[in-house]
Amino acid sequence: MYLCIDIGGTKTLIALFDHRGKLLHSVKFLTNANQTKFYQALTQQIKVNFVTSDIKAFSVAMPGIVKRDFATWLGNLPWHDFDIAKKLKNDFDIPVYVENDANLAALAEARSSKGRSLYFTFSTGIGGGVVEDGMLVKRYAEFEPGHIEFVYEGEKAEWEDFAAASAINTKFNKYVSDLTTPAEWSEVVRRMLLGLVPLTTSIKPDRIIFGGPLGLHLNSYRSKLRKEFAASLPPDITMPRLRIAKYGSFSTAYGCYYYAKLRENRH
Repeated sequence: MYLCIDIGGTKTLIALFDHRGKLLHSVKFLTNANQTKFYQALTQQIKVNFVTSDIKAFSVAMPGIVKRDFATWLGNLPWHDFDIAKKLKNDFDIPVYVENDANLAALAEARSSKGRSLYFTFSTGIGGGVVEDGMLVKRYAEFEPGHIEFVYEGEKAEWEDFAAASAINTKFNKYVSDLTTPAEWSEVVRRMLLGLVPLTTSIKPDRIIFGGPLGLHLNSYRSKLRKEFAASLPPDITMPRLRIAKYGSFSTAYGCYYYAKLRENRH
C-alpha cells in the first residue's frame, strides 16, 4: 500500500493506493495556514482513517520548490523550515518521498504520452510541470509558472494573481463552475493566454494538459481558447493539442503513487 498526500493551498487530500495503483480510499481536510496545526491535523487524519502497518511508503506532494525531499520554498503557504519527510519518518517509521505537486500531476497525466507534455493546474495558484516521453524533465524541475511576471492591464503581475481559479472567482464573485456567459469565458481566455502563449513559445510542447478547477472546465472555453491561441503563436511554433486532465482532482495523488514506484526502483 502507498499513502499519497496532496497538500494544496486550500485543501489536503490523502489517498491510499494498492501496489497496482488502484485507489482504495481517500479523505480531504482543510489545509491550516499554521504548519504545526496542519501537521497535527495530518497525523490525526492518517491515524484515524488508515492502517499504517499496511503502508509501504508515504508519497507527499507539496507546492513550491522541493529538493531532496525537502521543500525549500512553499509558494502560497506561509510555512518555513517544514521538514515533513523527517517528521513523518520519525512518527511512523515509514519511507517518505516528497516532490512538487504540479510535477507529480504532470507525471500522472503524461507518463504514457510520447513527445513533450506541458501540464498546468489552475487552482488557488498556477502550478506546472513538463514531461517528455513519460519522464519529468530535469530542466523544469523548479518550474513555477504561476509566479512568472507578465504584463497585465499595463503593469507587471504574477500570472496566478490574475489567471488562477482563485483570481477568476474574485473577478466575478462566483466559482468557476458557475460561469456561464460568453463574456465571462472570454475574460478567462484573455487572462490565460497572457501566460500560455510565451510559455508555449519557449517550451514547445506537443500537448498542454489542463488541471485544477479552472482547467477541468476546459470544454466551456476550449473552442475560443484554441482559436485565439493559434492566432497568437509565432508562425514557427506548432499549436499544441489541448487536453483535460484525465484524473481530474486526483492527478497529483496518482502522481504521488507513480513517483513512489519510481523512487523504489532506484534502490
